[in-house]
Amino acid sequence: MKLPSQFIVVDDDRGNNLICKYVIAAIAPAASVQLFTDPEKALEWIQADYDNRKEDLQTVLFLDINMPVLDGWEFLDEFSSFPSGLHALYNIFILSSSIDPGDKEKAEKHPHVQGYHSKPLSKETMSKIFNR
Repeated sequence: MKLPSQFIVVDDDRGNNLICKYVIAAIAPAASVQLFTDPEKALEWIQADYDNRKEDLQTVLFLDINMPVLDGWEFLDEFSSFPSGLHALYNIFILSSSIDPGDKEKAEKHPHVQGYHSKPLSKETMSKIFNR
């Protein structure tokens, strides 16, 4: 996969979001990184960004599963209701501390999920995703 110029991290853990930001910056220093601790705000931002885009900008989204109010699976349900043109612009990766094998299996079967990785995000994980 080609290294995108935009990343979104959706995780209720601020510390994990900062780790993601620094790891992404180390691999893609010119990339835009949006961090969200509230999944609903992330969904609003994604929809608004899509409505206002001037170009087809590929985006990687790192999504946590276990979050209060709206978990990762519910986030994906909401994301699924967005226009198919928007879906094509996003590569979603689950980034979770879950040890439940069912979560990994569910992620592998989900049509919008490209992969499942354990927290914290690392340069090695980024290298696997982007073949670097």
